[in-house]
Amino acid sequence: MQELLFFQLVAPLGAFGGVAVGERRETMARPSHSALAGLLAAALGLERADQRQAEFSAGLAFAARRDNLGPLLADYHTAQTPPARKGKNWATRREELEDKVNLNTILSRRDYRTDCAFTIACRALETSLFALPEMEAALRRPVFTLYLGRKSCPLGLPPDPLIAEAQTLEAAFAAYDAGKTRRPAFEDWLDERGEISCDAQLREFASSAAVRCETRRDVVVDRRMWQFDLRDEFILSPGKSAEVAK
Repeated sequence: MQELLFFQLVAPLGAFGGVAVGERRETMARPSHSALAGLLAAALGLERADQRQAEFSAGLAFAARRDNLGPLLADYHTAQTPPARKGKNWATRREELEDKVNLNTILSRRDYRTDCAFTIACRALETSLFALPEMEAALRRPVFTLYLGRKSCPLGLPPDPLIAEAQTLEAAFAAYDAGKTRRPAFEDWLDERGEISCDAQLREFASSAAVRCETRRDVVVDRRMWQFDLRDEFILSPGKSAEVAK
């Protein structure tokens, strides 16, 4: 039997960043490990500068079921910036823009996904700084506001956390679905047999076969410096048995 903490992430907008190149901030199709660890850290009250961030992230393993993912939404921004000056720092935004004659204008794009809904399973590894009941309580009464990616993406529904225990990962998801509270209006909107992605520590617990493995740079090394390491993420096929795949 495996004990897991489950919670839902439902929001009108979601952003699941990958490697940022240039002025475009793309979004992946599901939350990253660092985003999920960051959300739990926010619920527990760990600030971004907290020295325990990397250790906290390393003690967690996740599986994410994609219940709904709407169309891509692009948001364009224009911003004024001063000319680059080596060794020059500004104390305020007002001071930065004082030289109005030489200001430059840059265009940036941020991508979002609309009508997002995910069910998340979290396993606390032996090195975890917090036990599952502590994280469950924090999700019910979070210290900081919870977002689905960027600060412009607040949750549309409470996380509704629940600790479930089952023989397989898929059975644990089913136990959470049966035990959680959800408004009936959302039943037809969500696809509870959606694609499941998981960390290596949860793949052995799954009864479904892994159809592919993706490498993502989303393991927290230093959150203050925005440094992340590589991680393997396994995508499961709900209709294909792992025994058959072998």
